[in-house]
Amino acid sequence: MNAGGTVIADGITVRRMESYTAPQVGDVIVIARSGNGNWIATGRLSTGAPAVGEVVAVRKPAFTSRTATTTLADDPDLTLTVGPGTYLLDCFLAYDGAQAADFKLGWTVPAGTTGSWWPGGADSGMTALASVPRWGALGDVGASTLPVGCQGAGIILACRPVGTVVVTTAGTFALAWAQQTTSTTATIVRGQSYLRMERIA
Repeated sequence: MNAGGTVIADGITVRRMESYTAPQVGDVIVIARSGNGNWIATGRLSTGAPAVGEVVAVRKPAFTSRTATTTLADDPDLTLTVGPGTYLLDCFLAYDGAQAADFKLGWTVPAGTTGSWWPGGADSGMTALASVPRWGALGDVGASTLPVGCQGAGIILACRPVGTVVVTTAGTFALAWAQQTTSTTATIVRGQSYLRMERIA
């Protein structure tokens, strides 16, 4: 990889097309000769995993409700397949639930995954919409959970979990969630929520 937008492929200096972003040593790429005889790299071939600079994302199309459970389970929609690499994690969740129940968040991750994350929402046990944000973060994305507050059935809140994730084994990365305290009032993750990851290394 050279400065100025070129790479070396089999000893040939090749100019990258704009669409070939974030080249890495070991990429398998397509090269061709342009009309004036210069070599160009049209892009990498698929490796089956997100490339550096690539974003994978999913939108939740409908509501999911959970009642009387504190056992984490994967959201049926907010699930991605990721390969080895380092990712920025960005998730937007619109939700509601009983004030006494709160909303417990965690992640299902491929074996060996590490990282840190923050739930980006109101503190658990909140009593008003102007509640203090939850500032605590966790350094174990694969094992730990954090709750955010609920205000009541039908009162829609949002949280924005973010973090950095290092994946060593390809597999499924999914939002896992439940009630923090069991309640017969449903906790609901609403449609238009999303999960987004961008590979940065």
